[in-house]
Amino acid sequence: MITVQVKRRSDDTIKEITISGHAGSAEYGQDLVCAAVSAISLGCVNAVELLLNVELPAKQGDSGFLHVQVPDAYAPELADKVQLLLEGMIASLYSVAVSHDKYVRIADKLKY
Repeated sequence: MITVQVKRRSDDTIKEITISGHAGSAEYGQDLVCAAVSAISLGCVNAVELLLNVELPAKQGDSGFLHVQVPDAYAPELADKVQLLLEGMIASLYSVAVSHDKYVRIADKLKY
């Protein structure tokens, strides 16, 4: 199962996102659920960096691991744009989780 853990600040902005695990919905290399989660999450991190020209601290690892830490130091306008892209990522991951609830679980105090 893929687990998406979203940690938020007191104002509900995203502080951290951690994704780990494999869906196990098909054989390795054929798993479309894993491919969807990877494409959404890595695409969002890349979009933040390419569109906003800012580095978003992210660590990738084995077994589908991705950890994104959102710095507090962004200027307010930039922080709003980063948050919008990340909220879009979470909304897209929720779409996958709704369709494939046996394979993706999202832990977030906000629900879409």
